[in-house]
Amino acid sequence: MLINNALRPRYQAILASAWISKRSANHYVQEYVKRVQEETQKQSKQRVVFDPPIQVQVLKINDTKGYEPLDAINGGEDSLFHAQLKQNLVFGVSDGVGGWNESGIDPSVFSRSLTAYSAAAAENTFLLHESDEADPKDIMRRAFAAMRYDSIPAYGSATELVLSLSLASGRLRTAQLGDSTYVILDPKQKARFVSAEQQHRFNMPYQLTIPPTGETEPPQSSDSGEGSAQFFRPRPATEEARSEVNKDDFSDLSLVGFDTPSDAREESHTLGHDDIVVAATDGLFDNVTVDEVEKLADRFMQAIGKLKTINGASRPANVDLFGGLAYSIAAQAVTNYIQHDLKSPFAERAKLAGYSYTGGKPDDVTVMLAWIRETSKAEAEEKLSQMKPKL
Repeated sequence: MLINNALRPRYQAILASAWISKRSANHYVQEYVKRVQEETQKQSKQRVVFDPPIQVQVLKINDTKGYEPLDAINGGEDSLFHAQLKQNLVFGVSDGVGGWNESGIDPSVFSRSLTAYSAAAAENTFLLHESDEADPKDIMRRAFAAMRYDSIPAYGSATELVLSLSLASGRLRTAQLGDSTYVILDPKQKARFVSAEQQHRFNMPYQLTIPPTGETEPPQSSDSGEGSAQFFRPRPATEEARSEVNKDDFSDLSLVGFDTPSDAREESHTLGHDDIVVAATDGLFDNVTVDEVEKLADRFMQAIGKLKTINGASRPANVDLFGGLAYSIAAQAVTNYIQHDLKSPFAERAKLAGYSYTGGKPDDVTVMLAWIRETSKAEAEEKLSQMKPKL
């Protein structure tokens, strides 16, 4: 028993993801406005609830039992991934650069493929010991190099943010390329770190790029809706492939001025019990202030705290409520970007850059929340809850 306890990670995490494409949000908003107008014409006092069709996934990460990694989502031009590597939770988001639509290239294929390759790179990382830490910048490097080696017809550009949380030490390591950013909230839901966007200039983020070669017809932009989510997963790796991937230094891309994984900004943070990481594409933080995220987190975490004092409260209730926080943060982004007179973060940054812009910025929204819990404290709370008599 002592041996098993020694091998157990010190921390566990609850991972909540929420996403909605701009197309789905716009369609919902149009229908919502119609319903509001109909109720107004009928002079009805019935309130029309604003509940956009945001997709949510919530997972408790404490061991590999029952855990299924996710390598891509159908989130418009956004995508996300998560994978578990020994005692590391690796997760991240990617945002396809929409400008490629003008060239007839669907940028969502690139971002989804990038996250699929990133998930595979994380899972195939060699770590000698259970407690060794995964390197997010190396994962980004190998994922992008493997996409190039496989010569898949996924052309375009995308930003990427890769995060690796050590469940052994509580250390969070990040590699950020572009304007997908993250915030760390302390146990009182106050931001103690806010990552900065990585931009060449206003609205021109750093991005990974594979330009079309002209030899293969690229996947075309489509108006077919949310039904299909085309992307590419890695081919089985051979020794030759691994060797070529490791040798790729992206010098050909650097020579013509493209950004590469080498340009990703690295950060490291020590996290503790009840810290929360909020990672998202720019669809969130272009429209929602950090202060708004803090207030939403405070409201939901207070509700979760009250559950612990109720007789018979159970862990799944806490998990479900944490998923509600992810949903609410994404919904706040949609609420904000349909307001034409809003002083959004994007509008404020545009003003600083010399542009006149008001309101929110319609975009795909993808949010990932990681709630870090010290295993011994979490288990003690759960046992205490189970010991209380049910009402």
